[in-house]
Amino acid sequence: MATLAKVMRRADHAVDLLSPLYGHIDTVKLALARRLTKLKFDLGGRAWSCELYTGRNPDGVDLIFIGNEEVLLSADSLTGEGGQLEASRVGVFARAATELILQNADNYDIVHAHGWAAGAVVARLRSELPDLPTVFTIYDASEEGRFDSADADWLGLGDQAIDEAGVTVLKAGLLTADQVTALSPNYAHRLQRPDSEHRSSEVFRELGSKLTGVRHGIDPALWNPATDGHLPARFDPFDMDGKDKCKAELQHDLTLPVRSDVPLFGAIGHVDDEGMALLAKIGPDFLRNDVQLVVQLEGKGELVAIYEELWDQWPDRIQIKTGSEEAFRHTLIGASDFIVVPGSEAPSDNIQMRAQRYGALPIVHRDGGLADEVVDCEASLKTGSGLLYDEPTTRSLLAAMQRATAAFANNKAFREVQSRVMRLDHSWERTTRLYERAYRDAIAAHRSS
Repeated sequence: MATLAKVMRRADHAVDLLSPLYGHIDTVKLALARRLTKLKFDLGGRAWSCELYTGRNPDGVDLIFIGNEEVLLSADSLTGEGGQLEASRVGVFARAATELILQNADNYDIVHAHGWAAGAVVARLRSELPDLPTVFTIYDASEEGRFDSADADWLGLGDQAIDEAGVTVLKAGLLTADQVTALSPNYAHRLQRPDSEHRSSEVFRELGSKLTGVRHGIDPALWNPATDGHLPARFDPFDMDGKDKCKAELQHDLTLPVRSDVPLFGAIGHVDDEGMALLAKIGPDFLRNDVQLVVQLEGKGELVAIYEELWDQWPDRIQIKTGSEEAFRHTLIGASDFIVVPGSEAPSDNIQMRAQRYGALPIVHRDGGLADEVVDCEASLKTGSGLLYDEPTTRSLLAAMQRATAAFANNKAFREVQSRVMRLDHSWERTTRLYERAYRDAIAAHRSS
């Protein structure tokens, strides 16, 4: 959100960035000023008082944080497993945000809400400030924000969000926003297909053209192999010697054989990702080849043990790094020849773009949310920007990774592909134009309704 706000400000839009004041946010570092005026309201049968902290970042974006010691400062996010505590977090922030916007309604042309929890803000605004257009961006449709019917008073979303299963925040946002965006055109299409397995699929189909896909870019200040301080060596599309050094350094640090003639595959994911489980299943067949695989796996559980069993059998071909250390993520992408993104989960962190920017060809599901940015390489490697596999199955994924191994063996052509994908345009300027169109469409749709 910081990057989106920054690029919108550079496009000459006035932008306020509104967020809960979580406990980990350093008000001193951000030079935030605590306002004397508080936001006061009733919710859930009691009175609430929220503090306001404001500031401005170096890009000219105005920052507004809403704080409450009871339900916001104690949290790292609004999301949770359901229940009154999480419902109160979502409800209090939505009510406070709505109150703040009501007090300053003349300053805003549109409100852009992000993530399922912000659907509560969208729904409240439609009820209390019906003349203000809204855009609602979803990241993962499987995260719906479902709560018991008993929590309805906390959320205040109206009858449209209540069914026999309880209260659904995502549904409320989808039904009340003027425009809805997903992080990929392909993902938006999947959500509206008749065979979609999402519980809110019927609602997505009802949206029709109101749902569009807008791919976020990557921030070159954070993801640039020519300046990345996390890399042991820098490189660019025209001088890739540094990438070879990154690969050798990672192999050495992880006690893998230091070899330039073997393809290095990287994979980054969470233990709950179906795709990471799919990758583990093909491990015994894939690791019989002359390859190397480095997995960064976040979380704890049975999947970690499965990968460790693979390491026991092939310690010179696979290494596992647990945790979500950001520095290692940069190092792994910078060193890898391929980044495997198995499964068909929702797009989130643009890992396929980051891989391409660092000369690592992404391997993604053809029907997944990441495939918009990947053109399948044909055998000669004269065209393409990655490798696609057709089905989320072990057979299909294994075939794609074997194709990748064969492509790597074509040394000169493969290096040319790496250089080519590093020059692809993944800037935020395109994203800015698409969001500006969504804003205009939202304003037009609001006026016509």
